[in-house]
Amino acid sequence: MRRSLVLVAFLLLAAPAEAHRLKVFATVDGDNVQGTAYFAGGGTAANVPGRVLGADGGAMAAFRTDPEGAFRVSVGRTHVHAVVVDGGDGHVATLTLGGEEANAAPAAVAPELAAAVEQAVARQVRPLREQLDAYEAKTRLHDLLGGIGIIIGVFGVFAWIRARPETGHGP
Repeated sequence: MRRSLVLVAFLLLAAPAEAHRLKVFATVDGDNVQGTAYFAGGGTAANVPGRVLGADGGAMAAFRTDPEGAFRVSVGRTHVHAVVVDGGDGHVATLTLGGEEANAAPAAVAPELAAAVEQAVARQVRPLREQLDAYEAKTRLHDLLGGIGIIIGVFGVFAWIRARPETGHGP
């Protein structure tokens, strides 16, 4: 009975594996959507299929990542809603692109100037966003200490159950 309680406790505390969590990062650069797909922990998602979805949810373009996990696909000047990458075995990553990634140029600015500004900003912001996304995917010290605390707590409960005196009910 006690072993089954411990087994149930461990199963309830089990978290999904993060080592193979697929991530995608993408930006809109003029008429193109470009980005990278990678696994948490730093592994590249090479030769992985993906698609760009429009505002209506329909596929606008399909692509396949290169050996470094990078991709670039032309979508024209239409509103891009999301990028989906499917690494197989249930590893799917979706990035919803918000207002700043939408490639609609301001009406009062010449299209050439707006495109040049968009490209310049995208070049400057992209490394920062990639760095932030990679930071969020890393296992940090507080994550490790939290896991160790959970393990110690489970063993503490188990030791407490084992140390309790028998009540003497039954034969």
